[in-house]
Amino acid sequence: MATDKVSEPLQPAQLDLQRQTPASLAFDDIYFSPDDGIGESRYHFIEGNQLPQRFADRLAAGRAGAVSNFTVAETGFGTGLNFLLTAELWQHSVDTAVDEAIDKTASYAMTERPTLYYLSAEKHPIPKAQLSDIYRAQGWHNELSQALLATYPNTLTAGAHVLTLQAGSADVQLTLLFGDATTQFQARDFVADAWFLDGFAPSKNPDLWTPALFACMAERSRTGTTFATFTAASAVRRGLQAAGFSVFKGKGFGRKRERLLGRVLNC
Repeated sequence: MATDKVSEPLQPAQLDLQRQTPASLAFDDIYFSPDDGIGESRYHFIEGNQLPQRFADRLAAGRAGAVSNFTVAETGFGTGLNFLLTAELWQHSVDTAVDEAIDKTASYAMTERPTLYYLSAEKHPIPKAQLSDIYRAQGWHNELSQALLATYPNTLTAGAHVLTLQAGSADVQLTLLFGDATTQFQARDFVADAWFLDGFAPSKNPDLWTPALFACMAERSRTGTTFATFTAASAVRRGLQAAGFSVFKGKGFGRKRERLLGRVLNC
C-alpha cells in the first residue's frame, strides 16, 4: 500500500454502532438506509451514473483498441459500501466482456487487465477494527470486502493511501484520500468519468458541499462526466450549475422524493 501525506489534522469517525445501521455521533446522521442500504447505494450512485451500461461500453471500446479503464471519484468513503458495489459491478462487467470476446474468437487474449480507478475522500475515516465490525454485523462477506479489510490502513493518517485489489479478470485501484475532500482532490492529478456525491446531508455537514468542491469537480472532469447524489438541496443544485454541470432532478429512493443527477456537457 502506497501512501502520501497532505498536512492537515485528522479526526477518526465517532460512531454509534448500537443502531440498526451505523451512525455518526459528530454529525447525528446515518451512513446508509436501515431499510435497504445496498439498494439505496446502487440506485443513487451506480444507476444514477448509468455505470452498468457505461462499464460495458468502455470495455467494448477497449477490445477495439481504446482505453478501457474507468475512474470514479467520491466524496464520503464512509463504510465503503459504494466502493464495494462498484468494484463488484466492474468485476462482473470485465468477466462478461472477456467471456463474450472469447466466444467470438478463440485467438482473443487480453493484453491489459482493465482497471477501475476509485478515488474516495473521507474527512473522518472509520478505524479498521470498527469497519470490520460493521461488515460482520451487516453480513458483507465476500472476496472484495475481505480484500479491502486486508489492505485498509492500520493507522489513519491524512493524505492518500493507495490500495490495489484484484477482482477476477479486473484490477481495482482504490485511493483513499483522508482529509478535507476539496483539499485532497486539489492535490491530485486525475480526470473522473463519474462522481459520487455522498457524505452526510448538506444540512448536517455544510462544510463539504461548497462552491470550491464543485469547481474542483469541474476541473477534474471531461465532456460526458456524470455525477449523482442523494440530495436535492437547492444550494447544491445551484453550486453545481455555477461550476458548469448540467443538473436535473430525479426520483429519490424510498421515502425520499428527489435527488440530483447531471453531467458535463462541454469541457
